[in-house]
Amino acid sequence: MRLTITAFALLTLFSQVLRAESNLAPNFALPSIYNDEVRQLEDYRGQLVLIDFWASWCGPCQTSLPAYDNLRKHLQSNYGEDAFEVLAINVDVTKEEGLQFLNKYPVSVPVLRESTGATQQKYQLVGLPASFLIDQQGHVIIAHQGYSPAYLKYLQDEIEKRLSLLSDPTSEPKLESK
Repeated sequence: MRLTITAFALLTLFSQVLRAESNLAPNFALPSIYNDEVRQLEDYRGQLVLIDFWASWCGPCQTSLPAYDNLRKHLQSNYGEDAFEVLAINVDVTKEEGLQFLNKYPVSVPVLRESTGATQQKYQLVGLPASFLIDQQGHVIIAHQGYSPAYLKYLQDEIEKRLSLLSDPTSEPKLESK
C-alpha cells in the first residue's frame, strides 16, 4: 500500500513536470522586418508577451494588429514598459507585402519577419491571425485563433489580472483556456 501511494505521488509529480514543460512556448530567433536585428522570445523572460502571427492578406489582421498595438500602449503606460510586450510576426511570402501593410496600418510594436515556416510549425498554426499569451516564465497561457473585440477585452482582463498579481504575490494565477 505504501509503495502504491509513493508510486502514485511520483507519477503525479512527473506528469505535472511534463505538463509544465509541454506548455513552454517554443523559442524563436527572427529578424526585424525593418532592419534585420534578430530578436528571440527568450529575451523577454520576466515579461508577459503576446505573440501575434499576421499577414497582409489577412482581413482580421487589419483590425487585430493595430488593436494589439493600442493594448500594448495602454498596458505599458499603466504597468511600465518592461511589464508587457507584443511581438508581431509577419508571415507574408515577401517582406515588401508586410511593409506595405505596415505603411497603411503603422504600429509601434516590434515586427518580426518569418519566411521559412519553421516558427509557424512550432506553434502549430492553422489560420491567421493567431495569438499566444506567454507568461513571465515562458509558458503559453492563452492560445487563440481569430480576432474579435470580445477576445481583445478577454485578453486585456487576463493580462491586467496577471500584472496586478505582481503587486500581490500571495495570489497564484490559474491557467486559462479560450
